[in-house]
Amino acid sequence: MAESSLIKNRRFCGGFTMVELILVMVIAGIMAAVAIPRLVGRSNFDARGFTDELASTVRFAQKLAISQRTDVFVLLTATDATLCYVATTPCPAASEAPGPGGEKPYTVTAPNGLTIGITTSLQFDASGRTPGLAAPLDIPVNGVGAYHVWVERETGYVHD
Repeated sequence: MAESSLIKNRRFCGGFTMVELILVMVIAGIMAAVAIPRLVGRSNFDARGFTDELASTVRFAQKLAISQRTDVFVLLTATDATLCYVATTPCPAASEAPGPGGEKPYTVTAPNGLTIGITTSLQFDASGRTPGLAAPLDIPVNGVGAYHVWVERETGYVHD
């Protein structure tokens, strides 16, 4: 009798079937084939990440100008963007604008292989507007692909 109940309960203690194991290996192979090329090629990822960082820096400059009720300039060169209270490049040490953590100078630098496609100084006044723009400003980030940060003329709204 004890032997008969052992055989009945044995089906509940079994492992995976061969079909289940092969199915899991096929799904893992498909996921690896899709994910590995995205992880190996970082240049497109770096370009998008720097574009987002640049847009955040320009937005922060606008918010800083509003909160401190003074003009804030974003000084754009081919490789970096720096926040300053005057429009002279390079920014004098006494005129450096602080970053979100209080660091001075607040500069974001493009990773290797990326450049900012425009060299200019972008001004935000105390109301957050951009008085020096005659049209929306396109700040291209060049690398593997071209990404863009846009600053609207009337409102100073920043989007990418």
